[in-house]
Amino acid sequence: MGGSDKMKLGDLPNWPPNPGGLNPSGKYKVPMPDQAVLKSVEPRRLSSRIVFTGEFEGNSHTYDYEAKHEKLAEHIETHLLQHIGKGVMYLGDIEIDEDAVN
Repeated sequence: MGGSDKMKLGDLPNWPPNPGGLNPSGKYKVPMPDQAVLKSVEPRRLSSRIVFTGEFEGNSHTYDYEAKHEKLAEHIETHLLQHIGKGVMYLGDIEIDEDAVN
């Protein structure tokens, strides 16, 4: 496979991650991927983990994604930052370079 091969973020294992965050007594409805909107991407503290925040019904939900390696995490992070305000489900359609995956 050459350098121009593309795959989608949604093709990666365990994508999209499940939402988490504070939800005392199940007070807030947990969003489905088609309901939450990407609000922010946290600076990476661990080399291969991406943390981003989605919003649904005025509440923030945290998503943690463990990439295969640091290069892939950096690649995903760059793409997520370009899609603030998009639905979490839509993020799975983002094309990523297959070279970054391997």
